[in-house]
Amino acid sequence: MPQITLEHSTHFDTADYRALALEIHQLCVTHVGATIQACKTRIVRVENLIIADGAPEQAMVHCDLRILSGRTQEQKTALVEAVQQALLKHLTQYDGPRQISVEIGNLDKPNYRKVSLG
Repeated sequence: MPQITLEHSTHFDTADYRALALEIHQLCVTHVGATIQACKTRIVRVENLIIADGAPEQAMVHCDLRILSGRTQEQKTALVEAVQQALLKHLTQYDGPRQISVEIGNLDKPNYRKVSLG
């Protein structure tokens, strides 16, 4: 925990996703008490997508954060707002029509298992 997925259209291929992911990891520590060792981010380049009217200049980035249940709504709201600001700060290389979104969902503690080896 947290499980983070950053999906992006090809318009944002040149973004520094390592720096963005590391900032999001720190935001998870700050806002919801995660440990840095528990944070993991997958970056997914999406080539086949249709946005709005389907015009090829439409771009998107979506950040899906899954955190263990038990956080307050205030903690989740602070995290989602901070992550959206980080996305806006890091994703400046394309200024055409774009949608940048963030969603936080819960990982149900009783149903989540993780083993760290090595």
